[in-house]
Order: sequence, then C-alpha cells, then structure tokens
Amino acid sequence: MCKNIEIAVHIKYTEDMKRYFYVKSGEKSDMKSEWTDRLTLAQAADAAGETGAMCALVDGKLEALGARVPPGACVQFLKPQQSEHASRVFLRGVTFLLHCAVQALFPQTPLLVDHVLGGGVFCRMDGMTKDDISALEKKIHSYIDADKPFVHKHVDVEKAHDTLAEQGRHELVRLLKFRPFDYFELYEFDGRQNYFHGIMPPSAGCLKGATLRAYPGGFILRYPAPYRTPGPDIAHQSKFAAVFAQAELWAQEMSAAYIADINECYLRGEIEDLIAVNEALHEKRIADIAQMIAQSPGVRVVLIAGPSSSGKTSFAKRLAVHLRVLGYQCMPISIDDYYKNRDSIARDANGDLDLENLEALDVRKLGEDLEALLGGQTAYLPEFDFVAGKRKHETRPLRIDDELLLIEGIHGLNDELTRGIADDKKFKIFISPLTALNFDTLSTVLPEDLRLLRRLARDKRTRGASFAETFELWESVRSGEYKYIFPYQETADVMFNSTLIYEPLVLKKYCYDDLRTIEAHEESYPQAQSLLKFLNYFLSMNDERAIPVNSILREFIGE
Repeated sequence: MCKNIEIAVHIKYTEDMKRYFYVKSGEKSDMKSEWTDRLTLAQAADAAGETGAMCALVDGKLEALGARVPPGACVQFLKPQQSEHASRVFLRGVTFLLHCAVQALFPQTPLLVDHVLGGGVFCRMDGMTKDDISALEKKIHSYIDADKPFVHKHVDVEKAHDTLAEQGRHELVRLLKFRPFDYFELYEFDGRQNYFHGIMPPSAGCLKGATLRAYPGGFILRYPAPYRTPGPDIAHQSKFAAVFAQAELWAQEMSAAYIADINECYLRGEIEDLIAVNEALHEKRIADIAQMIAQSPGVRVVLIAGPSSSGKTSFAKRLAVHLRVLGYQCMPISIDDYYKNRDSIARDANGDLDLENLEALDVRKLGEDLEALLGGQTAYLPEFDFVAGKRKHETRPLRIDDELLLIEGIHGLNDELTRGIADDKKFKIFISPLTALNFDTLSTVLPEDLRLLRRLARDKRTRGASFAETFELWESVRSGEYKYIFPYQETADVMFNSTLIYEPLVLKKYCYDDLRTIEAHEESYPQAQSLLKFLNYFLSMNDERAIPVNSILREFIGE
C-alpha cells in the first residue's frame, strides 16, 4: 500500500454496462465520472478537482499525466509547489516553450539554459533587450493560453538522432550516444521535437506561473518549486552569480562544459589531466581565500557554511593548511557538539526532530565559549554523544592565544549564531558544489543531485546508513537549507565552489548498483529512479589513483 495516498482510483462496471471510475480524495465523498476507452491520469485529476497537478505517483512509480490509470491504482498527484519531481516536470515543459518561443521570434540567436539562479535558471542569449525578453514571455504565455498538448513519441535511436540533428541539437545528439537504451521518448510541440531527460506535462496550459526576469548577461526563467518561502527578493545574487561565471571559465579551460565532454575525455584516456586541472583550480582558490583572510586585520573567527554534502569538512582542513603556510594557527570548533539534548529539540510539522533549526543548538553556550576564548580565558567545550542523543558530562578545556577559530556548520552565515562577536572579527565563507555542467544547451545539471549522490555514498560508508534511510532525511534537509542557509549566502565574504566536474564518473560506481536495488513499493523509489536516469548519461570510472588524498571528493568516497 502506498504511503500518504491522496487519490484512490477504481474502475467499475455498472448495471447498464457503462464503465465509470470512482475517485476518492481525502475526506471527500466518492466522485464518479464515465470512463472512456483511455482513462488518463489527467482525466482522473480533473475529476478529483486536483488542479495544478504536474505528474503523479502510481503505485509508487512516477508517471506523466498522459499515462493510463490501471484499475484499482493508488495515485498521488504531485504539484510543483510541493514536490521536486513535479517542479522538474514543470521546468522541462516551460523550457520547451521557451525554446519554441526563441525559435519563433529570434531563430538566429542561440539559447543556453545555463545554471540555477534567483529562484530559477539563468539563460543566456546575446544582445537581448528588456523588450526582447518581454516578447519571449508574451509568446510563452500565448502557448499556455492555447493549451496545446506535448505530443509523446517513442522512437528508435537512429530516428531520434536524425530528428535532433536536423533541428541543430548537436550537443544533445553527442550526449544521447552514451544513453544505454535503444529508444528515446521524444516530445513534439509547435512543430518541433525535443528530448528533455524525463517526463513532460500533458499540455502547455499546465504551466501557468512561469516568468522571465531580465538579469545582467541574460535573463532568469523562474518556475514554482517546493521549499521556497516568501521573503526578500534574492534574484540579484551577485556573489552567487559570480561563482557560476567562474565555474564556466573553469569548464571552458578544461573543455568540459557538457556531460558528453567528460565522457569523451575519459574515452580518450585524458581523464587524469582533467582531474589534475580541476584539483589544481580548487587548490589555487583555497590559497586565494587564505590570503584574503590574512589580509583582513582583526579577523579571529572563520565561519564556514553551506548546504549538506558541500565538502565543508575537507575544505576547512585544506584552508587550515594554507593558513599555516601564511603563519596562522587554526583551532577547529565543532558546531555539532553544541546540539541540545534530543528531548529538548522542537519537532517540525511532520513530527520529526527539527535538527536544521538554529534553536536546536545551544547558541548561548557557544557565545559564552567564544567570548572566553577570544578573551584569553579557558573555555570548557561540550561534546555531544550522537548515539545517546545527548551531551556528555565531560567537557574539553581549551585556551588559545592568537589562533584563528574555524567554525563549520550550516548556520555559520547567520549572525544570530555569533551575535556576541563584532563583524570585523568574523570572516564568512559559503561553500557549495555550484556546477555549471550541462546535459545540453537546454538542460542543466542541478547541484542538489550531485550533493545527494555525495551524501548517499558517504552515509553508507561512514554511518552505515542505507540509501532508503538517507532518502528519508533528504526532504527535511532540503527544506532546512532554504530556511537557514540560502537566505544568508550573499552575506558571505567569499564563496567557494566545491564541485569537481569529473565526480559523477566516480560517484556512479558507489551509487548505481544500490539505487537499482530500491523497488517500486519503497517510498524512495522515484528519487532512486531519477538519480539512475541521471547517472545513465555517465560512463563509470573505476581507477581512482589520480584523485588526490586531500580531494573534497575523498570526504564522500574515502581514501
């Protein structure tokens, strides 16, 4: 039985031999509609009044709304504001509309859907004015108003390659030769056929809520997604955007802007050079950040924050080495030791411990200890027992002279964590794998997929956690990031991009087989299938000798 069933669909014959489907939604009474020969999920959603659904889980499997409803199926309709699966379906659909709009209005101007930014994805088109962007948005809205369908076509490899090549989708054709299947699911809209690495909405009318916003160098395609909460407008993220711009320069320097580039590099036997360059760029950037700290007089506390599986621990160790080269000794402080006892931590709306909340930490105790340390006194630091779920009775006495304190934790950029320390004594660093890697010109790799793969590999290796257990925590982790990390990222003094452009080749070996063991009746099945589809585009790298022992990737795969 599916968990948290929202819709139950049953197909029955009546005495007059007409066929009906009955929909029961929550506490509502059964609703009845006559069934045609092809009952689709979209029809069932309409009958249940489920407006805004983008896709559905059918007996645990993610399906497009154009799919048929099996008799007696358990169905959960998904909306983009509540589900990442649905949000990605929305993004694929509206990207197709954008592509069609560009071809209709500016056919000679290349479109690149580049990377995430400002509650959407940043798109580049040379020479675009605000009026041009408004014209594109108007054209997209006309498609939505007309509500024409995305027509699904199941075609063989040769036909798909020919069709996409005719439409100038050469990067996509290069990529699809690595996909280990002999067919493709193409979609047609406005006379154009395309492939978007997953299921699509049933029609353009589902895509209300998409907007285009002008942004330096291009525009942002914004679309609904879960976790985002109303708050200050963060579209103009200059530091965040600069990190992606730097990532693009790195990708160009390594000739690795697309997944096909990495696979072809591996096949040519040049992957070791790619690894060496990528790791050297990391080393140089860390050295530059150490120099920035050294040139900031009065700094005593370095705060390192970022979302889950960004590589904060490895980064902190490497930064400490570079600071030592410059004559600075560093003392790490573990924020995790300042967790309150588990029975004192509030629970979230789902009844789970809200470990991402700042209030889960003993901020007062941390403030007292930092004040004592910076004042030349002895502080008695707590130690947390994660097995028992409470703080140990023993404490760790610590006294420092002129060492820098390195504090790593998700709340590092929130001044409430260190409110007793003057701003000029703090240096804030935001770290995350902000990849500029693309499937093709219309589809970008989302950083959260890389982070999730990292976490799956690490938690299995270091914590004995099954993939299902890690998946179960991921929604809470993602929600916490939007509440407690991302709103503060632009307050960082510097950002570090921890992505390693070759890492999917390595992570595939650690994740692929385990992902395949997750079955359809398990709640994590849709997430596992999504990651499997992602990894299917990559070759697998088994020889890890070229990866340095201090690589950020080693934090997740081990030495």
